[in-house]
Amino acid sequence: MSNPSELTRDHIRRCLLSRGEEQERLFAQARETRQRHTGSRVLIRGVLEISNDCGKDCGYCAMRRSNGGFSRYTMSVEQIMAIARCVADAGITWFFLQAAQHPDVDSLIEEVIPRVKREYGMNVLLCLGERSQAQYARFAELGADSYIIKFETSDPQLYQTIGCGSHKARIEAGTHVKAAGMKLGSGNIVGIPGQTLDSLIQDVELGIRLAPDYISSAPFIPNEGTPFGAAPMGDIETTLNIMALWRIALGSPLIPAVSALQRLHPEGQFRGLQAGANVITVNFTPSAFRERYCIYNKDRFIVSVDHAVSIIRRAGLEPILNQ
Repeated sequence: MSNPSELTRDHIRRCLLSRGEEQERLFAQARETRQRHTGSRVLIRGVLEISNDCGKDCGYCAMRRSNGGFSRYTMSVEQIMAIARCVADAGITWFFLQAAQHPDVDSLIEEVIPRVKREYGMNVLLCLGERSQAQYARFAELGADSYIIKFETSDPQLYQTIGCGSHKARIEAGTHVKAAGMKLGSGNIVGIPGQTLDSLIQDVELGIRLAPDYISSAPFIPNEGTPFGAAPMGDIETTLNIMALWRIALGSPLIPAVSALQRLHPEGQFRGLQAGANVITVNFTPSAFRERYCIYNKDRFIVSVDHAVSIIRRAGLEPILNQ
């Protein structure tokens, strides 16, 4: 592929199926594109999973509303601020607050955002699910810099079938994030039960069309206690190929090598960097809460600062840390 204009559906299909030498050529172009647009520096951000109380019923997630036997938690403002200090002390400049989709956390977030900005000067990234246009504007007004609202799949029927609700509302949420003045994060899941290759091709196209500031692709991980708990894992090679395609087509967005890649392969996140990623997220959630934030499953890989720095440098890149 010599330029993004070659991203026809047939070309995307070939790239998604590429393996071996063909895949390595795809990754090499992704790395060249990353170097040209964003250089060799890799962002390290610190995530805190503040609540697992959810109002949605997505079929792949153990935190789903209908999981009645699930132990719920929501951290307090002071608990969150204590972790914010740990993130800042580690030299990390991005504080990533993530929660299952439930409006009860909004008051906590509204108190935390200005304190994080004032006390530590960190960028604040939120991932809290769908909110009203007014609430996104409120987060932005208080100082939130960015918001992740992944489209998960480009197939509205599949999105509804797996219990996630209205796909139209999901896409509109991204529009509201941008209108509020925050940077937008988006992305998909590879291997959702019922997903097809054609659907993944459309995922690539939708990601390009949305032109988000951050975009991620994550492999599906079957989760205990869900309708899809016995489904196969998503394919890591296809996931990496989508990451590379988005890098080549979009140029400058932040693309994370997500922890699920490491769950599937001992070199998963390193290969993510080889496929054009330029973000690693370190988990700062205390273990007592982390065990109940079942975004993947109990065996998920927990990323440390040392692990992040090690694989970034092994990839010939430089971590962004204030140290």
